[in-house]
Amino acid sequence: MVAGGMKPDTVTFNILIDGFCKNGDVTAARKMFEQMPALGVNANLRTYSILIDDLCKNGDLIAAQKLYDEMPAYGVFPELYTYNSLIHGFCSHCDTLSASRMFDEMVRKGVVPDVCTYSILIHSFCYQGKMHNALKMFEEIIAKGVLPNLHTCNELIHGFCGAGDIDKAFQVYEEFVGCGLHADVYVYTTLIDGCCKHGAFLRATKLLQQMIERGVMPNVSTYTCLIHGFSAIGEWNHATRVFRDMLNQGISPNVVALSALINSMCKHRLTFEAEKLVSLMEKIWEKPNVIIYNALLQGFVLESCLDKGTELFERMTIKGIQRDEHSYNVLINGYCKSGRINEALQLVEKMMKHGLTPDKVIVNILLDAVSKCKNSDKVKRIISELGEGRNHLEESSNH
Repeated sequence: MVAGGMKPDTVTFNILIDGFCKNGDVTAARKMFEQMPALGVNANLRTYSILIDDLCKNGDLIAAQKLYDEMPAYGVFPELYTYNSLIHGFCSHCDTLSASRMFDEMVRKGVVPDVCTYSILIHSFCYQGKMHNALKMFEEIIAKGVLPNLHTCNELIHGFCGAGDIDKAFQVYEEFVGCGLHADVYVYTTLIDGCCKHGAFLRATKLLQQMIERGVMPNVSTYTCLIHGFSAIGEWNHATRVFRDMLNQGISPNVVALSALINSMCKHRLTFEAEKLVSLMEKIWEKPNVIIYNALLQGFVLESCLDKGTELFERMTIKGIQRDEHSYNVLINGYCKSGRINEALQLVEKMMKHGLTPDKVIVNILLDAVSKCKNSDKVKRIISELGEGRNHLEESSNH
């Protein structure tokens, strides 16, 4: 173009610089920028904004800051887009101090932050657990009459729930509802999850009712939070009721919800009912995983149904479920406590052949069996192969 006698202008350079940036060639973009003065072409606000944004996205914050600092000397002054790029760049590298300084500088220079500016900072503060700073930003945006978006509100709620401050999470919820915004299923689910994780189940169930009354239908994640929460505290009746409500709404459960419910039922000696649920799960919903099968195994052992547990253990392989250390440990423990030491030893040997190792509890049970069963030599050999308990064996031999 230059060789042909045509002189490029700022618009031409901006198009070329933008093109290089979009193609990921920031080096070529910078070289093009550096050629501008020699050709008598002045960079304008768009030129700087394009380069600063791309440098920030590529993590070269030093170069971005340098360009920002030199802008006034060329009669170019940053605007909102430029500041947002820099603030986002600093936040992406967890440098909220520099981001906050840039925010203060833009305000001092009369550039008005928008919802994007606040959202970037709130997200970063929440990510770093600086909830006081995040809330301060949120209250500032509300006070200025700038409506936050639901994603930003949800991040704040999630942050406070994660920090265990449910009251603050509800404060944020009430403030943005007071601004005329309507909570969506993600906001409600985040609040319900926070309530369940911190034992506020009455609040969680009331919130579930409220969202339904307001026309926001719960999804599988919403119900899963409640099922998991109730199951974790042993309230399997409540968990079952929520599970049925979910099915009545035509929502299929996921493996997390089913795992929590089945585990709770097994702990409450309802293993045979739990097994029926697993069968239903296999036919209609997701394929059960090893965690669910282990819960059933634990349940059968707890209810002294070892033959049933053994049958399930063997069936896992047929079903394509990879048995893990916990699968073996549960059944070995059951055999030992029922005095079926030979079967326990056979299973330990089988376990070791598969490259798995019994846990310390099982090893201690086997050590105890040294003095109680006729196969003490076999027990000693297995313990020796495990490389554990040798000192204990030596001590027990000396007594």
